[in-house]
Amino acid sequence: MGGDIEGLGVRLRRSRRGHLGWTFLVLLLAVLGFLSYRPVMRLKAELPPGFMDVRKEWNAERRAVEERTARAYWQLALTVVQRQHTYGARLPEDPVPEFKLDEREFPAGSSPASPATRAKYWKRLREAWLLPQAWEQTHQWSLAWFPEFLTRFAMAVSAFLGRIWGQLNH
Repeated sequence: MGGDIEGLGVRLRRSRRGHLGWTFLVLLLAVLGFLSYRPVMRLKAELPPGFMDVRKEWNAERRAVEERTARAYWQLALTVVQRQHTYGARLPEDPVPEFKLDEREFPAGSSPASPATRAKYWKRLREAWLLPQAWEQTHQWSLAWFPEFLTRFAMAVSAFLGRIWGQLNH
């Protein structure tokens, strides 16, 4: 009978170790998830007030071209510019090279891709960029922090081992 109880005790200890392993794994995954799900500021998809140029004297066709132009430049801001520049940063005076429309996508005779129109919408983007109401906070899954963490961890371990090695050699 004593053998049975001892055998049961060994099984219980192994079972506890298994639970500790699973608990540690779940805890580690929770910490990684917490560190990897970060808030980020993104430009809102809708045009900010004042970004689009609309004048009373324009006919419906001219207004439609201008609206399409404004939306195309805003789309460039969403897809290109905010990858290069973050919320709160000042945009450069001159438009980035990628902030350019393909004139083949617009009707002949319109000037959405002209240097003047491009400069006008870059100026408006620079103004809108600084407006908090043009932005929204979202959350994003990202492991971008992990390589820096590994580098710092490796440097800390290396420094620690260097100190120990130095003490052993003196």
